Amino acid sequence: MKKYFLSIIALLLLAGCNQPPEVREIVLDPVWKFQTGNEIQWASPEFDDSQWPVISTADSWENQGYTNYDGYGWYRKTITLPDDILKAAQYYGGLLIRYDNADDSDALYFNGQVVDTTGSFPPDYLSLYGIKRAYTVPVEKIRTDGPNTIAVQVYDGGGDGGLLTSAFIIQPIAPAQDISLDYTVDAENGVFMGDDPRTLTVTVTNNEDKTTRSVIHLTVTTDDYQPVQESSYKARIKPGAGMTWGINLDITQPGFYRCTLRLETNGLKGEPTTFNVGYEPEKIVSPQDAQEDFDAFWAETRAELDRTPMRATMKLLREHSTGARNVYYVEMRSLDNQIMGGYYAAPKKKGKYPVIITYMGYGSNAWMPHTDGEPGFISFIVSVRGQGIYKPGNKYDNKWIVSGLEDKNTYYYRGAFMDLVRAIDFVCSRPEADTARIAAEGGSQGGAFTMAACALDDRIAVAAPTIPFLSDYRDYFRIVDWPRSDFDAYMREHPEAEWEDIYRLLTYFDIKNLAPRIKTPTIMAVGLQDETCPPHTNFAGYNLIPAPKEYRIYQENGHNTPPEWQEVRMDFFKKHLNLE
Repeated sequence: MKKYFLSIIALLLLAGCNQPPEVREIVLDPVWKFQTGNEIQWASPEFDDSQWPVISTADSWENQGYTNYDGYGWYRKTITLPDDILKAAQYYGGLLIRYDNADDSDALYFNGQVVDTTGSFPPDYLSLYGIKRAYTVPVEKIRTDGPNTIAVQVYDGGGDGGLLTSAFIIQPIAPAQDISLDYTVDAENGVFMGDDPRTLTVTVTNNEDKTTRSVIHLTVTTDDYQPVQESSYKARIKPGAGMTWGINLDITQPGFYRCTLRLETNGLKGEPTTFNVGYEPEKIVSPQDAQEDFDAFWAETRAELDRTPMRATMKLLREHSTGARNVYYVEMRSLDNQIMGGYYAAPKKKGKYPVIITYMGYGSNAWMPHTDGEPGFISFIVSVRGQGIYKPGNKYDNKWIVSGLEDKNTYYYRGAFMDLVRAIDFVCSRPEADTARIAAEGGSQGGAFTMAACALDDRIAVAAPTIPFLSDYRDYFRIVDWPRSDFDAYMREHPEAEWEDIYRLLTYFDIKNLAPRIKTPTIMAVGLQDETCPPHTNFAGYNLIPAPKEYRIYQENGHNTPPEWQEVRMDFFKKHLNLE
């Protein structure tokens, strides 16, 4: 009996020694060494970066002293991996490094050797801004007898640049497991309506040859990160089998919510899956906070614009006018005698034509309409002051949103909003334009511009704002990092400024305060996963429009829309312009 007992103990000890090591993750400090430029030796662990300055990966390099810098930047950090991380990395065959973003493309180097890239660098530049990064470092690249050097090469093609990630995470590779997690939001387009059940259907499938112990962890917060729900669901799943859960979401108030699902299998945590859902968006209430002189301010501003001679000029671009339409470069004067303009395309055949005015996104590079585009329509792609065709060398340092914040009469968007109206003035001055059939559209800032133009001018017959910007600032700044980060930088540079004064000024330019003035039939597109102009801010303005309106929510889209939106918005235009 004694011998049998000792054998059991020995077997237990042996089993304990052979237990796979635990897989945990570490989050690196966001302060890294940094240098602009592009030298491949900066990836080497032998390179001396002691004289390099430091910046944070949690913010753009523009906000940390590298104003208006576009091009390459390198981040470096040397770390000593904890013993348990090294042990698990050796056991499982490597490390997983992941972070949220890079603006715009990046390459990860580990101890001087490239691991992988996301996007691509010039001359075949491809931006993959907004895509989560995940790189696998094979065990042979890891130093077990000393520090390890991580270098990240980033290329920014315009606007803000940098890693733009607050959590740079390292963990051993989890053992390869053929365990899958799938989920479905049990609502059309991911948005729950009325009294319908607010549920997720989650399925875990075990394709391994042994039974697994699986746990689903669910976290739900509001879009501004207030906790709503945390729950876990356990199961033992036999080989080749699966299990499905119908999970109730504790969502009771209209709004948008962040959901995170994470599968843990046999004690090993998988990658989190994050997504947004909505509930009764048309019932979101974001009260107006317009000042008493709001209407007077805009009436006076409009009167000032009307006193400014337009003095428009047009230059035919013959090389771009080979098809059915002539394309022109146009310029004119707007409020404060500032220059704005754009590209204008009109059919060559004489007649009166409906017009589509396109307002551009924040900091977008200018583009021109195609000579054979939008048959039967005039197209006017508008560049407001300092943006679009005027972006190179503009006096606003690409920080339009915080320019002139000292006073509502000097704030950038006072003039920019009048540029929108001046674009309508120009269209209405053209003999080929059917001024009773003017449509307006635009995405992001262009979506906000579309709504502002309709609020400040009644000559637009139909509008299609897409993922609109510039709305509901107090809530906006709690939901996402930008543009709040630009305002934070402004406040650091202007210690005399007060937040309440800033918010008061912004009320004059907030789309939700302009929305009640819109009489134009409107269709709005929303990306449910948008982390730039989040859906809450889209609906803060939309819900206050008194005119006939519709919306489309695209469940899988972020700060963009699918190709089908172009057809949807054109059908809406034709309907309300009586062109069907």
